[in-house]
Amino acid sequence: MTQALKSALLMLILGLTPSVVMAQSQRDMNEAALADARRADQALNAQYAATRARLSPGSRTLLRDAQRSWITFRDSHCRYEASSVEGGSVYPMIHAMCITRLTDDRTLELRRLGECVEGDLSCPS
Repeated sequence: MTQALKSALLMLILGLTPSVVMAQSQRDMNEAALADARRADQALNAQYAATRARLSPGSRTLLRDAQRSWITFRDSHCRYEASSVEGGSVYPMIHAMCITRLTDDRTLELRRLGECVEGDLSCPS
Protein backbone atom coordinates (compact mmCIF):
# COMPACT_ATOMS: atom_id res chain seq x y z
CA MET A 1 0.00 0.00 0.00
CA THR A 2 1.45 3.37 -0.98
CA GLN A 3 2.04 6.14 1.55
CA ALA A 4 -0.52 8.35 -0.21
CA LEU A 5 -3.17 5.65 0.09
CA LYS A 6 -2.31 5.08 3.75
CA SER A 7 -2.65 8.81 4.42
CA ALA A 8 -5.98 8.96 2.58
CA LEU A 9 -7.33 6.01 4.59
CA LEU A 10 -6.16 7.57 7.86
CA MET A 11 -7.87 10.84 6.94
CA LEU A 12 -11.09 9.01 6.11
CA ILE A 13 -11.10 6.87 9.26
CA LEU A 14 -10.18 9.65 11.68
CA GLY A 15 -11.92 12.52 9.91
CA LEU A 16 -8.64 14.37 9.49
CA THR A 17 -8.11 17.05 6.90
CA PRO A 18 -5.04 17.07 4.64
CA SER A 19 -3.54 19.99 6.58
CA VAL A 20 -3.74 18.05 9.86
CA VAL A 21 -2.26 14.89 8.32
CA MET A 22 0.67 16.80 6.79
CA ALA A 23 1.57 18.51 10.08
CA GLN A 24 4.81 17.37 11.68
CA SER A 25 4.14 17.99 15.39
CA GLN A 26 1.17 18.13 17.73
CA ARG A 27 1.44 21.90 17.74
CA ASP A 28 1.33 21.93 13.94
CA MET A 29 -1.68 19.58 13.96
CA ASN A 30 -3.46 21.80 16.50
CA GLU A 31 -2.79 24.90 14.39
CA ALA A 32 -3.95 23.15 11.21
CA ALA A 33 -7.16 21.97 12.88
CA LEU A 34 -7.82 25.48 14.20
CA ALA A 35 -7.27 26.90 10.70
CA ASP A 36 -9.77 24.38 9.33
CA ALA A 37 -12.28 25.45 12.00
CA ARG A 38 -11.81 29.12 11.06
CA ARG A 39 -12.37 28.26 7.39
CA ALA A 40 -15.52 26.35 8.27
CA ASP A 41 -16.77 29.27 10.36
CA GLN A 42 -16.18 31.72 7.50
CA ALA A 43 -18.12 29.47 5.12
CA LEU A 44 -20.93 29.17 7.68
CA ASN A 45 -21.15 32.94 8.11
CA ALA A 46 -21.30 33.47 4.35
CA GLN A 47 -24.04 30.87 3.96
CA TYR A 48 -25.95 32.25 6.93
CA ALA A 49 -25.98 35.70 5.32
CA ALA A 50 -27.09 34.27 1.96
CA THR A 51 -29.88 32.22 3.55
CA ARG A 52 -30.98 35.11 5.76
CA ALA A 53 -31.17 37.48 2.79
CA ARG A 54 -34.01 35.54 1.17
CA LEU A 55 -36.19 35.39 4.29
CA SER A 56 -39.03 37.56 5.52
CA PRO A 57 -38.33 39.72 8.59
CA GLY A 58 -40.14 37.26 10.87
CA SER A 59 -38.22 34.29 9.52
CA ARG A 60 -34.95 36.21 9.85
CA THR A 61 -35.61 36.59 13.56
CA LEU A 62 -36.40 32.89 13.88
CA LEU A 63 -33.23 31.95 11.99
CA ARG A 64 -31.13 34.29 14.14
CA ASP A 65 -32.50 32.71 17.32
CA ALA A 66 -32.02 29.20 15.93
CA GLN A 67 -28.45 30.00 14.88
CA ARG A 68 -27.56 31.38 18.29
CA SER A 69 -28.96 28.24 19.92
CA TRP A 70 -27.11 26.04 17.45
CA ILE A 71 -23.79 27.79 18.22
CA THR A 72 -24.35 27.20 21.93
CA PHE A 73 -25.12 23.54 21.21
CA ARG A 74 -22.07 23.13 18.93
CA ASP A 75 -19.67 24.63 21.43
CA SER A 76 -21.06 22.59 24.34
CA HIS A 77 -21.13 19.39 22.33
CA CYS A 78 -17.54 19.79 21.17
CA ARG A 79 -16.34 20.48 24.71
CA TYR A 80 -18.09 17.25 25.71
CA GLU A 81 -16.72 15.30 22.74
CA ALA A 82 -13.15 16.39 23.51
CA SER A 83 -13.49 16.01 27.28
CA SER A 84 -11.64 12.68 27.39
CA VAL A 85 -8.45 14.48 26.36
CA GLU A 86 -9.02 17.71 28.31
CA GLY A 87 -5.73 19.10 29.55
CA GLY A 88 -3.75 17.13 26.99
CA SER A 89 -1.81 18.48 24.05
CA VAL A 90 -4.26 16.87 21.61
CA TYR A 91 -7.33 18.65 23.08
CA PRO A 92 -7.20 21.69 20.76
CA MET A 93 -7.07 19.44 17.69
CA ILE A 94 -9.91 17.15 18.81
CA HIS A 95 -12.06 20.13 19.81
CA ALA A 96 -11.36 22.01 16.56
CA MET A 97 -12.08 18.92 14.45
CA CYS A 98 -15.48 18.61 16.13
CA ILE A 99 -16.17 22.32 15.55
CA THR A 100 -15.23 21.92 11.89
CA ARG A 101 -17.38 18.83 11.38
CA LEU A 102 -20.50 20.29 12.99
CA THR A 103 -19.99 23.67 11.32
CA ASP A 104 -19.64 22.08 7.88
CA ASP A 105 -22.85 20.11 8.52
CA ARG A 106 -24.69 23.28 9.58
CA THR A 107 -23.44 25.12 6.48
CA LEU A 108 -24.94 22.39 4.30
CA GLU A 109 -28.23 22.62 6.19
CA LEU A 110 -28.36 26.40 5.76
CA ARG A 111 -27.55 25.97 2.07
CA ARG A 112 -30.45 23.53 1.72
CA LEU A 113 -32.78 26.01 3.43
CA GLY A 114 -31.49 28.81 1.21
CA GLU A 115 -32.15 26.89 -1.99
CA CYS A 116 -35.79 26.03 -1.38
CA VAL A 117 -38.03 26.27 -4.39
CA GLU A 118 -41.22 28.27 -4.21
CA GLY A 119 -44.10 26.16 -3.00
CA ASP A 120 -41.97 23.85 -0.82
CA LEU A 121 -43.98 23.94 2.40
CA SER A 122 -41.14 22.42 4.45
CA CYS A 123 -39.00 25.55 3.96
CA PRO A 124 -39.25 28.87 5.76
CA SER A 125 -40.03 31.98 3.77
